[in-house]
Formats: sequence, structure tokens, C-alpha cells
Amino acid sequence: MRPGMFTRWLTGWGVVCSSLTAAAQTPVPPVRTYSVKVDLVPLMASGYHVSAEKLWGPAYRHALVLTPQFYRGKVQNITSDVTDGRNVVRGYGLAVQHRIYLSERTTPQEGFYVGYGPHYQHFELEFRASSWQPEVADNSLTYYEYRARNQKETINRYGATAVLGGQLFLPDLPIFLDVYMGFGLRKAHARATLPGSHYNRGMSDYGTSGYYLPVGFRVGVAW
Repeated sequence: MRPGMFTRWLTGWGVVCSSLTAAAQTPVPPVRTYSVKVDLVPLMASGYHVSAEKLWGPAYRHALVLTPQFYRGKVQNITSDVTDGRNVVRGYGLAVQHRIYLSERTTPQEGFYVGYGPHYQHFELEFRASSWQPEVADNSLTYYEYRARNQKETINRYGATAVLGGQLFLPDLPIFLDVYMGFGLRKAHARATLPGSHYNRGMSDYGTSGYYLPVGFRVGVAW
């Protein structure tokens, strides 16, 4: 080998070694495939939605999101017209969503996405309202009396939604924000101590059926 060729070979090998060393020293961002997030919007309806997400696929663009739902507390005016400060709601539910991130990103779980899936909810509500009910008098005879009483209503609701949203991580932290909105359809079945359903007065009410616009603002952590 001629001296000039040997010198060029050594120079090229040095460049390759330097590049490999620099690449080895460059920190690789962690691949976070799991996350847990809390939706702040349902808090206005005394609801607590906690979502767990798992990514899959070679590019981590698909995800399964499971959202257990719990309800406990007072019925608020922003949710229902049937409220006097003493009405309470208890309930539970579950939403399942297939999420697809629309573009490949350096940080998984970040960027715009579309999602779709079914959900189920069960509500038990207590409120005060006047009704005719049989009453046993002091003479042991039964009379019907009209007055204010404690009433109950049970609602089972199921449906499906399709949403468009986006997730953004805070700088240098595994904490992210998730905002979404979309379109949904749901059907509710109610049973009450008074005839009819009393919690279907608006789109945000517990017993409303039909089309609605789901919105959410979540805060989560990924690992």
C-alpha cells in the first residue's frame, strides 16, 4: 500500500470512529409506551375519569385507551336542571378507545390523533320532588297523600364516540397535556320512582340520549 493511500485510509477510519463515538454519546430519548391521565372536564359533573394508555405497533402509532369512570357527589347546575343543593349522584362506567397517532414523532404519544370506541355508564340519582304515595294513618287506614319526598332514578347509558385530539409533552418532563373534541351518539334507559326521566334536560345531563359533542382536557404522566 502506498503511503498516501494508507494516510487517507487512516483519516477515513478516524472520521468513522469519531462519528460512532458522537452517536454513542448522544442521549436517546426514552420510548414511553404507557401513560395514565386524568380528565378535568367530568369533575363538573362529580365524575372522575382516569385513563390508561398502551402503545403498540412498530412505529408506536396505535394505542389502546381504557377509561374507568366513577361518579359520586352533588348534582351541579351546569350538568342538570334538577338540583336544589341536596341532589346526589353515584355511578360508574367504562370507555374503550382505539387511538391512532397521525404522524411519526421522535417522542411517542405526542402529536395529533384520532380515536373511536364504545362506552357504558350507570347512574343512581337521588332528589326531592312531590308525588302521590300511599300513607298509613293513625287509624291504620291507607290514604294517598301528595307531598315532597325523596325520589330515586337509575339510568343505564351506552354509546360510542369518535374524537380528534392532540397530546403535547412539557419540556424535559414525562408530563403531558391531552385535549380532544369530537362527535358521539348515546342511548339512555331510565327507571324512577316518579313517571318519566328527570335527568334528560340537556346535552350534559346524565340521562340524555342522542347526538352530543364530547370534549376533554387531560393531564397525564407517561413512562
